[in-house]
Amino acid sequence: MPEGSLPFSWILSKRLAIGPMPRSDRHWQQLEQAGFKSRFSCCYPEEENGLILPPGWSSDRFSLPDHRAQEPMQRARLELAMARAEALVNNAAPVYLHCMAGYERSPLLAIGLTARLRGIDVLAALAWVRRCHPMAMPITDHLVMLESIMSISSTTLTRLED
Repeated sequence: MPEGSLPFSWILSKRLAIGPMPRSDRHWQQLEQAGFKSRFSCCYPEEENGLILPPGWSSDRFSLPDHRAQEPMQRARLELAMARAEALVNNAAPVYLHCMAGYERSPLLAIGLTARLRGIDVLAALAWVRRCHPMAMPITDHLVMLESIMSISSTTLTRLED
């Protein structure tokens, strides 16, 4: 990858990629050349100070905590972040999903989206995301919460199908 490039990884072909926050016009141009016109951020507003989204982009953001523990991860917030990210993927793909560094929060949501959209369990989705984006290091407690959310969702779906 050329120096100064944004190191992103495709997770779901032509639908979802993850990586760090774009920090320059060059990063946004790189994303546009890859076909992106939508982004979902897991950053807090203060982390995005100075970020200028190019015209014509679809965008959503839902703040989630990382290893700095800005606040405890809350189940309802993680569920809502998942729902909003999934809606953007379904309505404005491809989506560039990012957090500050592309290590914890965006991989966490990518794991949940991969599990949901591919119909696989969270551990298989974790393995896939790490295969695609080796620097993915979601926080263990957050992964456990995600797995709980996903297992309840699939149990509910199974009951509805019965």
